[in-house]
Amino acid sequence: MRRIITIDEADNLHLSESKAEVWMTAGELAELFHVTAAAVNSEIKSIRKTGVLNDYEVCKYISLEKGCSVDVYSFEIIIPIAFQLNTYYTHLFRKWIMKKILTEKRDSAYMLIVNEKSSTFLN
Repeated sequence: MRRIITIDEADNLHLSESKAEVWMTAGELAELFHVTAAAVNSEIKSIRKTGVLNDYEVCKYISLEKGCSVDVYSFEIIIPIAFQLNTYYTHLFRKWIMKKILTEKRDSAYMLIVNEKSSTFLN
């Protein structure tokens, strides 16, 4: 089971109700950010080339309904994708991420480091 992120007509972000981790296909990310799947795949490729994230942690091949199989990507790689693409919807997603980081009470501090080549989330 996996969770996906969506944006409704009122520009609110939602996580699916499942208790599973966020894993989304390139097509789902393209729909979320209102870009082409080719743009998402290009950003995934450039992020993976940096070596900052391990492929085995951020990408897996799963079977979907109807016997289809597809690559899905974890939340850990979705964040830098949102910082590398520039659309209204990536902006909404970035604001949502920052709000989550800054408003939830935690026992530890979080820091998100972003540059032109990669993003890193530190705990």
